[in-house]
Amino acid sequence: MSAAGVRRPPPIGFTWPQALARLLTVVSLGASPQAESVKQQIGNAYDHLRSAAWSRSGGRRERFAGLARRWREETVWLSSVTEIAMHPSYQAIIGMGPDALPLIIDELRERQGYWYWALKAISGEDPIPPCDRGSVSRMRDGWLRWAAERGLVEQ
Repeated sequence: MSAAGVRRPPPIGFTWPQALARLLTVVSLGASPQAESVKQQIGNAYDHLRSAAWSRSGGRRERFAGLARRWREETVWLSSVTEIAMHPSYQAIIGMGPDALPLIIDELRERQGYWYWALKAISGEDPIPPCDRGSVSRMRDGWLRWAAERGLVEQ
């Protein structure tokens, strides 16, 4: 019993995200449509709890990395830029605001990827001249120059 007279459950030896991950492992052993649905719901809950924990702990780099990984994995076969940019993880990155800009620039430099929509949405700027639109390498170079001019990265 706690001081307030409320009985608390005994500690389970692991965190809620770890518990969800273990439950996800158990559920993934089944192959029914219901098991797949539960697996998806648990995965979503796990991602939500993990993101919330990272937000509270100030782990924006870790949160960004998780969102970017999920976005890349789930959009790798899409050809529509609109579908790619409207993915929930990509939108969550945009929702991180200006804190995400150096992280996106690092990602653009290291792995490339279609980050131009997010960069424009967050910064409110578009350093790409009309003649360079459609050229991924020139768009990338333009955004890297833009970031260097603003001190977001070293050139």
